[in-house]
Amino acid sequence: MQGKISRRKLALFVADAVESRHTLGSVLRDVAAYLVDTKRTREAELLVRAIEDELAQRGIVVAHVVTARPLERELEQAIKELIDARELHLDSEIDESVIGGVRIETPGKLLDATIKHKLLALHQAKI
Repeated sequence: MQGKISRRKLALFVADAVESRHTLGSVLRDVAAYLVDTKRTREAELLVRAIEDELAQRGIVVAHVVTARPLERELEQAIKELIDARELHLDSEIDESVIGGVRIETPGKLLDATIKHKLLALHQAKI
């Protein structure tokens, strides 16, 4: 019987593959097959976070960015410099309800500089 491989070891495996430029699709298929075979599919979200954490430690950052309008190249570059990433992969979302500004979420960090967030903070402070 095959022993259980920890999420950390799986994350290291994927991060090593990403750094060595292996075909990410085949690596993820292998990991997904392992999760299905070992009946650990409920851990998929936790594994994704572990992979993102490991990649971030290596300077490869996956950032979820929310803005009211599409990102311009200058803002993408500013985000890369702010995060201090060797390599940045942006997962952009357009949400008009944020009104303006930007929300950047990286593994373990959140910067919410949206107008919506500032207005909510003012409302809570009753100013």
